[in-house]
Amino acid sequence: MKRMYLIGLAAAGLSALAVPSIALAGDEDDARVGIAAAKAKLDSAEKAGVGGNAGDVLNRSRTTLEEANAQFRKDEDRHALALARQADALADLAIATAEMRALETERSKIASN
Repeated sequence: MKRMYLIGLAAAGLSALAVPSIALAGDEDDARVGIAAAKAKLDSAEKAGVGGNAGDVLNRSRTTLEEANAQFRKDEDRHALALARQADALADLAIATAEMRALETERSKIASN
């Protein structure tokens, strides 16, 4: 009976050690995917020629993505993921701002005719 108890304690101890490493591996993967997604969106926005009034937002997105990469290199995976999501959102905002400005310009042209 005592032996079964010790085996149970050992198994519980080993599983407790394994669970945090599994969670950390998930955080690292999530951060890596988040950074890649933000980079892809940022590259897409740059290729689309987002600039002008949206350029400052795009620059903030780029700076935030660089900080996400720095945090990822420091093994701060959760912070890196949060920054990657922020960079992604800023890239979305830059794209939407550029589209809005283009629509406003087009509307002004139509209104002046």
